[in-house]
Amino acid sequence: MAEKFVIDIFAPADFIRQSLNLPELNKIFGRNLTYASMGRFALYHILSSLKIHDKILLPAYLCPSVLLPLRLLKIQPVFYDIDKNDLNASRESIEFLSKKFKVKTVLVASLYGNPADLAGIEKFCQISGIKLIDDAAQSFGAKLDGRLVGSFGNAGFFSFSPGKATAGHLGAFFWTENPEYVFARTRHCLFHRLVYLDFYFNRLRRGQYRPYQVFGALTGLRKIYSRLIDIRNDDICQFEENILGGIVGGVFSGSFQFRKKYFSAFVERFRDNRYFRIIQPRRGEPVNHKIVLCFSEMEIARKFINYMRANKIYCSAGYSLLTTDWQYLPNCQDISEKIAELPIEDDEKKMEYLFERVESFLK
Repeated sequence: MAEKFVIDIFAPADFIRQSLNLPELNKIFGRNLTYASMGRFALYHILSSLKIHDKILLPAYLCPSVLLPLRLLKIQPVFYDIDKNDLNASRESIEFLSKKFKVKTVLVASLYGNPADLAGIEKFCQISGIKLIDDAAQSFGAKLDGRLVGSFGNAGFFSFSPGKATAGHLGAFFWTENPEYVFARTRHCLFHRLVYLDFYFNRLRRGQYRPYQVFGALTGLRKIYSRLIDIRNDDICQFEENILGGIVGGVFSGSFQFRKKYFSAFVERFRDNRYFRIIQPRRGEPVNHKIVLCFSEMEIARKFINYMRANKIYCSAGYSLLTTDWQYLPNCQDISEKIAELPIEDDEKKMEYLFERVESFLK
């Protein structure tokens, strides 16, 4: 029996700081990237650069932060359905709803590190005169048909935050087909540093500093400070370059391959059970950074989440749907409140304990 550990939050993978070589990253990505402070503001600048003012197609199952730039720019979301197999975009739903509601812009996210059907959707968009925004916020480093996810369509972005494949404190990079788009820059480096300290002590080194409650105050300070400033136009601060450079370097160097190891082991061990199915890639080369389960029933999902938490394993529910109008969203309706997310850590004993607790629940 493995020793009992506390796995209470998605722990970012460790990394070695190195210079952020943006010209080299542009070359690898095949696009000219621009820094934004957060993924939501990368999307804000993309929408501004493409001069989108009316409607946009969004997946109904997605992080709600994407709605902020739409509110700022007064753009109406039209929600499309997902593919139940990988929780990514349903091309059929996009094709149907874009025609029905005459929408000329679509955002496609590749969730949980699994590439969406970007090649097929890109082809449809090109034929139909629809602008495609490739949201790689959760999937930087994933590939499809030899191309990095985030490089498809008319614009794209990826971002850094603790629960993503690029697990960092703050930041994003975006590109747009409009080379003339520029905006006045701002700097709030004190805020950026506060966010980093919160990330460092309360996420990256949480196990080491958990006993010292003083570090918990950083989270509260960060939240208060964020309400007082507008960082949508913020530039990168000098101290952040080696941090983001190290995270990007870790993705390309294979430093985070432990995720693939434990994800594959979980699939092998639990692929055949009557309670849940494991969300797996349907195409391309994924960068799975957490284990995502879809349960057969809501109640079983709730019991599983509570069971894992009672055993001191952090387990979160999936996203709440962004709309309650399910007329054209049968797959979203079917998976609603049935998703559970488990962390992957670079620690063999912790992961074995997690596996044992899952096995215990299934008995």
